[in-house]
Amino acid sequence: MRNIPDDVFHVTSSPAGTPKRTIGSWGMNLIPSERKASIRQHRLIHSSRFQCSRLEFDSTVTLTGSVPHGFVTFVISQTSVGRPLVNNHALRPNEIVVLYSREPVHYICEPNETIFILSTTLEHYAQCLKEHSVIDVFAHRKEQRFQAANFKLIQAALQKIGTYFIDAKQRRRAAIESVLLASLLRALTPANRSELYPPRRRKVATEVMDYIHQNTKKSLNITTLVMQFETTSRSLHHGFSETFGISPIAYIKNLRLANVRRDLIRNTWPTVTETAMYWNFHHLGRFSKAYQDAYGEPPSETARRNATN
Repeated sequence: MRNIPDDVFHVTSSPAGTPKRTIGSWGMNLIPSERKASIRQHRLIHSSRFQCSRLEFDSTVTLTGSVPHGFVTFVISQTSVGRPLVNNHALRPNEIVVLYSREPVHYICEPNETIFILSTTLEHYAQCLKEHSVIDVFAHRKEQRFQAANFKLIQAALQKIGTYFIDAKQRRRAAIESVLLASLLRALTPANRSELYPPRRRKVATEVMDYIHQNTKKSLNITTLVMQFETTSRSLHHGFSETFGISPIAYIKNLRLANVRRDLIRNTWPTVTETAMYWNFHHLGRFSKAYQDAYGEPPSETARRNATN
């Protein structure tokens, strides 16, 4: 996919009553603890019946809006950690937002999150259901979200989007639109009936993820998680990897790094060291390297750039 965005939007804290910045039909606001944010938009496809965009955020931003009449919209988060909020529901990595015509949505992004937004007409959606062996996700969603059988299915759908976008100039636009929608729905369709009844290890993985978010400050490791949920380390590892595409220990580490970055952006603690210590990074050398590997800059640079003037 292209690295150069079509548009870059800058959002700053503003007095109450000030009009929101908008991207298409989405209004954008900062949460009270944030001072500024940049949103990079890549418009992958834009036609009268199908739109597909990729949005990249560097801070926590609230998106509000509703689906245009006669359309359906899919929002797919690419955050590897954290839990973006959709109408007060914390989204898991194997869930996507599925919205019907005129339904409202209130989406709170995670810092450094990337989301894909796909919208298409109800007629195009119905035609896709008729022509392909896929499920109607609106008949199977929970509230405004749909839980895929596993994380890899969502990744497969996004890879299809990337592949067909790169080849867009060599293909007819109408054909691309149909293939993209069908690819997404096919990736979300269980391969067989057994997928409708996930094995216990995946159910445990979901419970473990919730527990991790509720106890991030605790000293968590495989042994404590295995004892807490009366499972085995092998079952826990496989269940977590299948469901969310990452091991539980890597998820804990990445979540704590994300919490550090959030606190550095918000100037929550006076120093980088205090921030790292608060989130249980006690070896500062390893912490600094892990942070730079994750975010492409040392934590001191994040703190310097967001220092209070």
